Parts: sequence; C-alpha cells; structure tokens
Amino acid sequence: MLSVKYGVNRITIYRWIRNFADGKTSYKKETVPITPIPTSMPKKVTNPSETPEQELERLRQENKRLAEALKMAEWMNHAKDVMIDQAEKTFNIPIRKKSGAKQ
Repeated sequence: MLSVKYGVNRITIYRWIRNFADGKTSYKKETVPITPIPTSMPKKVTNPSETPEQELERLRQENKRLAEALKMAEWMNHAKDVMIDQAEKTFNIPIRKKSGAKQ
C-alpha cells in the first residue's frame, strides 16, 4: 500500500486523488487532522508481583475514588442547573434550548 510504503496516512492519499485526479491545479487546504496508522492496541500492563488480594484492595480503592468523583460531578451539574434557572428568572431570557426542530 502507498500509505505504508511512503508513511502517509491513507486518508491524505484519498484526498490528494480527489483533489488532483480531475486535473485541478488549485489546492484547497482542508483541516483534516492527520493521524498515524495504529500498529496495534496497547497491551495491558500487569504487575506480576501483585497478589490477588492486593489487586482486590487496589480495585476497591479505585472504585471508591471513582464513586466520589461521580458524586462530585453530579453535584456540580446540579449547581450549574440551579445557576441557569436563576439566570433565566433574573434576566428573563431563555438560556436552555427547547427540544424539537423549531426554536
């Protein structure tokens, strides 16, 4: 494949073909990010010296930390909702978008 041989993302090659195959001389720059071709998924690193009991304790601590983070995020979302409600009352303007096609 050209992308492997020349180290160019295949999307870039397709874009070049689309832009220049019909004889166009001008080049319209597109803002498409170029991503490297992934070789493989990263492997999970395991700690061989960790016993099952240590792993269980580590996972419990991580679960506790994530539960606290979730609770804090829920509180922050509630606080933002209260602030939006108060701003809508104070300034008498709709801040939240209405559901549906027509606005």
